[in-house]
Amino acid sequence: MPSTLIVYAHPNRDGHCGRFLQEVTAELERRGEPFELLDLCALGYDPVLKANEHYASGRDDVSPRNREFQETIRDAARLVFIYPVWWQNMPAVLKGFVDRVFTAGFAFRYRPSGLPEGLLKGRRAAVFTSSGAPRFFARFLAGDRALKVLVKDTLRFCRLKARGFSVGSARQLTEAGKADIAACVRRGVDYLLAGR
Repeated sequence: MPSTLIVYAHPNRDGHCGRFLQEVTAELERRGEPFELLDLCALGYDPVLKANEHYASGRDDVSPRNREFQETIRDAARLVFIYPVWWQNMPAVLKGFVDRVFTAGFAFRYRPSGLPEGLLKGRRAAVFTSSGAPRFFARFLAGDRALKVLVKDTLRFCRLKARGFSVGSARQLTEAGKADIAACVRRGVDYLLAGR
């Protein structure tokens, strides 16, 4: 059973995200950590939430495919997300995956008091992103929104321990960019495996 699930959300494996994926898999292999890759775009994942899945309207169907993804997440001790920052957010395919897979009753629930309770406690997640904007812009002027939406507002809400790692100025992959990605991945995998 893979102990780490990698969720990759980019239409190709070239460039910065592809390099993140290469570095993450190599680092996990080097450390003897089994993993499974879920490449959303390669799978042709449909991100559109269907009317019968909209739990806030009293409908809570989860497709068989998304139930399989839930089981894979439930079985994983660690999660890795890799995606580009587009318009200060994650790509639509990943947002749809979150909407359709991290559902009420699986990832969280509301107590009778109305307060939420995360249901994925005991897992760690590392989130790796790349942005065309300089890192200082994304971090200090934009407030790292693209990381916070997934790390804080989603994963931590579901009670995962999560941390984000990002590179900026990701318009052309250079040797310096590869070195930055490798350093991010080492820090991220150190964090991910610290809870073993």
